[in-house]
Amino acid sequence: MCNEYQLRLPFDPERWSEIRIPVRFGEAGSNRPLNTPFRPTNRAPMLRAVDPLDPSAGLEAVERRWWMVPFFHKGLISAWKAMCTNARLETVDTTAAFREAYKRRRALIPATSFIEYDEPPGWKRGEPKRRWEISWTPRDEADRVRYFAGLWDTAHPADHEGPLESFTFVTGHPGAAFSAPVADTGKPLHHRQARVLTWDQGLAWLRLDGPGKALLEDPETEGGFVMAERPREIEAVEG
Repeated sequence: MCNEYQLRLPFDPERWSEIRIPVRFGEAGSNRPLNTPFRPTNRAPMLRAVDPLDPSAGLEAVERRWWMVPFFHKGLISAWKAMCTNARLETVDTTAAFREAYKRRRALIPATSFIEYDEPPGWKRGEPKRRWEISWTPRDEADRVRYFAGLWDTAHPADHEGPLESFTFVTGHPGAAFSAPVADTGKPLHHRQARVLTWDQGLAWLRLDGPGKALLEDPETEGGFVMAERPREIEAVEG
């Protein structure tokens, strides 16, 4: 699963000014530092189709809570204990928390990289784990941003004023970069992997009459993944 990711570029209209698809920004831009990772329950950028049957007609750009609370939850936000930061590809269309969103409310979650952790040789419980940043080699400037295949929903929790919109994104079996043993441990990096889409693939994901989960069966991203060890201290210095 993926529970930390980065968007190191501004989430603003200029980013999508050349894609020939109208993008409507639903609120003012965030002041969040670009080197600050997104983690569960943070508000984070999300794109969704104005008309889900024709995403190319226009998108809406908003910031919403990462950790989806499904529409049927009426209790306190904290009472929703299920870890809905990620949705399993294998059951995204059948699990109660996700199936309605999969049918009706798909999204793209922009990112420039995501983070996974492993246990280095000699690691002991209580010590920091090793932090890996996973990105890709962009084809051009616009391709520096790619997209998690996301879902969103609207709930009305008892302790939230007004509706709560939140999102998740899909993970599945790992590709080569994740399933190959890390050299110094002999173990795979992770048994799950987020689905990372190019812009064109993202538009196909948004179409409710499109390929849906079949689009996500291939765990690889175009050009493959680039993995680099990136301790948190580096983020602090560069931020």
